[in-house]
Amino acid sequence: MAAAESPEDSASNKKSPETWKMSSLVQKVKKLPRQARDYRVIRTASLSLAWFCMSLYVSIVGPTMIDLKDRIGVDYEEISRVLVSETVGFFLATVTGGIFLDFQPKYAYGVLGSAFFLAGVGTAGTPFTTSLGGLGFLQHLAGWGHGLTNAAGTVVCARLWGDKASAPMHAMHAGYPIGAFIIPLIVIPYLSPDRPAAVNGTTAPPLTVEEAWRLSKIQWPYVGVSVAQFIMCILFAFYQYQEMVSFDKSKTNKAPKSFSAFLSPGRFMKGKGKKALFLLGLLFLYYTFLKLNRNAFTQYMVSYMVETNMFSKADANVVYSTFWISYASMRWVSIAAAAWVPVHIMLSVEITGLFISSIVLAVWGATNKTVFWAFTCILGLSVAPIFPGGTAWANRYLDASSIVFAICLIGASVGGTVSNYLTGYLFEYVGPRSMLYFFMGCGCALLPTFAVMQITVSSRFAAKPSARQVVELETKHNKGFEMGDEECKT
Repeated sequence: MAAAESPEDSASNKKSPETWKMSSLVQKVKKLPRQARDYRVIRTASLSLAWFCMSLYVSIVGPTMIDLKDRIGVDYEEISRVLVSETVGFFLATVTGGIFLDFQPKYAYGVLGSAFFLAGVGTAGTPFTTSLGGLGFLQHLAGWGHGLTNAAGTVVCARLWGDKASAPMHAMHAGYPIGAFIIPLIVIPYLSPDRPAAVNGTTAPPLTVEEAWRLSKIQWPYVGVSVAQFIMCILFAFYQYQEMVSFDKSKTNKAPKSFSAFLSPGRFMKGKGKKALFLLGLLFLYYTFLKLNRNAFTQYMVSYMVETNMFSKADANVVYSTFWISYASMRWVSIAAAAWVPVHIMLSVEITGLFISSIVLAVWGATNKTVFWAFTCILGLSVAPIFPGGTAWANRYLDASSIVFAICLIGASVGGTVSNYLTGYLFEYVGPRSMLYFFMGCGCALLPTFAVMQITVSSRFAAKPSARQVVELETKHNKGFEMGDEECKT
């Protein structure tokens, strides 16, 4: 005979859904101290700090571009070649790092340490060089650091969290916009004075090389940023030592066993080689258009505002910082959103926002300070999660390895290379506003690219088997039954 239900049991069984949700929330809060000590959380926090330091040396070039240009005595088309050398280094680093880490993932932390060493050397020497070639070489070293950090950091994050890497991936990238927001404010006191305003339709000539070296003190923020890179180099060298001491060989079971297996696209999508190859091509275009759009705006944004007399140097850097604080805010919001909202829905909303903001900035913001400033902030909110969202999307729909992430970064490096040179050329020989139209066109191209990506992986649009395939399947099915009948008879 069943025991009578006690009043306490009856009361516990009648708990409302709200009570159960509150109890679940309390349990999650109680687990936070233990989770904070989880080595994966500590390593992810280190990666976020790495992205913060990386943004310092990558983003310092934009606010100081006018002074760098004047100290060497070149124009915008010539200084754009320096930006190209940086993105060429980024390209070579992503290819080299992607291939190396696909075979030897246990050295990912060592690659990160090497990346920050190269970035520190390139950044420290940048403001002291007196030739365009020397500046290009140093920025090329920084580009290697940038590319290797992206390649190795993404691999580390994916290995740490596996299928649950979406929110940690956003957390890792959340450090980047904080550094990009801080660095323009740091360099403002070290910039050369503004040129006098135009009088009778004539603009004052740029500073001579001697005047630029005397009035500009940008070498000090560059030195400070390089010190941060060397500190990160030491941190990841320590992590590499820990990794070698306690390395688990089972973590490398997905490494290709031969070069032919390495080249096979079928390993990224359970044998569906053609579909995987098509998706990899789309991911390449996705990141190419994204970097074409973002580099065109962020690298030349301050120069546009100053050269068109929309803002002074100091005010232009404040506007530049508001872009990055908007960018940073959305990166942090996206960490929580990524844990609850499907990645394809997040990307659809974000890319649509980028599409609208690009058009408004190019058409109406080009001559209106208020519109330019307002939609610069909206653009920052929209574009912030798109880069980490793409890698989370790849991790969701593909059996992502370091090669998949490397293809994403190669697309980004190609877009950055083309954008940096072409925007500089347009800025110098066509006019500053042409930069905004180029930026708008690349932003508009990103939306249909992502739409095709999502349609390709959607079950609603999956290709139905042909009549011939249906007949073959039915034949195999019937043969299976016949073999089963024969076994029963025997």
